[in-house]
Amino acid sequence: MEQHVNIKFCFKLGKTATETHGMLVKVYGVDAVSKKCVFEWFKRVRDGKEDVKDEPRSGRPPTTTTPDNIERVRRMLADDRRLSLRMIAEELKISLDSVSNIIHEHLQKRKKKVYAFPALRRSRNV
Repeated sequence: MEQHVNIKFCFKLGKTATETHGMLVKVYGVDAVSKKCVFEWFKRVRDGKEDVKDEPRSGRPPTTTTPDNIERVRRMLADDRRLSLRMIAEELKISLDSVSNIIHEHLQKRKKKVYAFPALRRSRNV
């Protein structure tokens, strides 16, 4: 937000977007916003949008990793360890990424390597 205020300030001073971006890079270094972002904010200020806060975004809120869903995934895995991520996601109507996040980050489960043929040990008496 601090950089947005600075962009608005430079716009009111009559600086160009390119000049403003150069100054931001000088001050913030690698943490400076991109040139494209500077141009977008210049356009907003030019169009009369003086508020420097980001506008609310549409889209689904991140509510799939709830305690209820974590518990449901835990119970499903307790009942059948062979369930795939896709099967769990379809059953709970949540994304594959959310299921993966719940299993790996919240339940701390990892996939175990299972070998079809255990290593054969040779006896030295043969």
